[in-house]
Amino acid sequence: MTTWTKTGVTAAMCLIGTAASAHVNWFVESDAEPLANFSATDPVFLSWCVLAFLMVIFSIWLDGKLPTLRVAQTKMRHDFMEILRVFTGMSFLLTAYEGALVAPHKVADGSFGLLLVVMQAVIGIMLIANRWIKTAAVLMLVLHAGVAVKFGILPALEYAIIIGIAFFLLLNSIEDEARRNLLKPYSVDALRIWTGISLVALALGEKLAPSALGQVFLAQYQWNFLEALGFTFFDDRLFVLSAGMVEAVIGIVLILGTTVRLAVLALSIMMAVSNIVFIVQGNNEAALVEFIGHMPIIGVALLLLLLGYGQRLKITDVFSARRLSSSERRSPILNAFNFGQSPKPISMEHGNDKI
Repeated sequence: MTTWTKTGVTAAMCLIGTAASAHVNWFVESDAEPLANFSATDPVFLSWCVLAFLMVIFSIWLDGKLPTLRVAQTKMRHDFMEILRVFTGMSFLLTAYEGALVAPHKVADGSFGLLLVVMQAVIGIMLIANRWIKTAAVLMLVLHAGVAVKFGILPALEYAIIIGIAFFLLLNSIEDEARRNLLKPYSVDALRIWTGISLVALALGEKLAPSALGQVFLAQYQWNFLEALGFTFFDDRLFVLSAGMVEAVIGIVLILGTTVRLAVLALSIMMAVSNIVFIVQGNNEAALVEFIGHMPIIGVALLLLLLGYGQRLKITDVFSARRLSSSERRSPILNAFNFGQSPKPISMEHGNDKI
């Protein structure tokens, strides 16, 4: 799933740039020597930090200006959930067939790795067959914990989307109606937030950290089209930095729950672009490998495009709730004095909290 994290810097230019650097673990030799990266005190790096912060602020501001879309009908929601389940199961099964964990480049070795690969294959079969979904979801959490033990916490966080999918499936498969009505509205939020965490972790671990190999990928596959167009200042190092910063911004935006559909739309476009570029280059094997990793995020992207940010955990709603609470603490008392009425109890319930 590493490659689905591609996003862009600005409009068309940086969108394609993100797509390129997202392949650093998939299509670059593990012993390749990374080129020099920007330091944390470099003016270019600091300038990008400021720009990234402004992009997040703009997303928060823009979110309040966008119209609220209607929630899709139950049948369509169900169909998109089925796509997520089947695509995740197929990705798990195909990746396990290659002897890898969660992504084709995470090759498993040893008895512990083999155990995790078998577990991953079993989960894939369960999801595809639509049987024992709650058990499969719990096993997905166990699998992710195993990936953290084997590869480390940060590499595991790069695939935190697995946690989001697992919680989404769990919260939507609760049998008790009362508990399901209470917890189900959080399922989309869990999916969105853990997807955002994946993006941020990928940005840090593959593009913003000194060990990033994005420049090696760009040099090997010649995806830095800006230099070819004469923008010599936009070298591979700046290309990777820009991709990482935008990837982190989109991850933060998903975590906060602002302009979710726009962020996911950009992400979806880049998934398609990266596959098309590989096919045009005649690298069909890389395109196929990338598509296998894309499958879970395709399902997630479809759901987030359909359902948006979810219903409960959104940063702008927190601000609105605080303002409403502060206002209602004052106004009912004033109304009681002015009109001789008793203050009404304050209700913080939302009107449409169903998925």
